[in-house]
Amino acid sequence: MSHSRNTDPMQASPRCGARTRNGETCRAPALRGKLRCRMHGGAWGSGAPFGNGNAVKHGYFTSEAIEERKFVRTVLIEAETFLRKLPAGSLSNGNPDVSGTPHSAAGTDSPRPHLTKAGK
Repeated sequence: MSHSRNTDPMQASPRCGARTRNGETCRAPALRGKLRCRMHGGAWGSGAPFGNGNAVKHGYFTSEAIEERKFVRTVLIEAETFLRKLPAGSLSNGNPDVSGTPHSAAGTDSPRPHLTKAGK
């Protein structure tokens, strides 16, 4: 070097070593007491906050929520298989059931509403 300044301590300091965009390692000096330079996370306040208050849980993946979704899924599958096993005309409004009486809600004269394609 042509200047008389003593640059040996700066050149001997530990380097950052973070991977840069071009695939090489960062050649900037690491901060005192840190392993990275100021641009790669060695600066004060960089990185995630302590306690990670930004990671608020929504509860969708808790074990209780997963169990509840599994239970609802199995109930729906069982109901669907039960409805598929019924005879084709057994859910229409005017047909009598096994006992011979028409389907009606207690205390009313009108038949109960059922899930039919016409009612959708």
